[in-house]
Amino acid sequence: MNIKEKITETAEKVYDLAREGKYDVKVNLFSKKKNGEKPTGIKVISARDTEHTKKWRAKNR
Repeated sequence: MNIKEKITETAEKVYDLAREGKYDVKVNLFSKKKNGEKPTGIKVISARDTEHTKKWRAKNR
């Protein structure tokens, strides 16, 4: 497998994850700020609340 095929396969997987709705996908490849902030790249975060988050929200209402 060459590099182009690997990139294409990875992009397809990330697209499928975002489309399902189970995960939040954040893509930041280029930084618009000039203060030296680095771009974060791709972050895949679970959209489902964890037990800790549920307890924390219930406690702070």
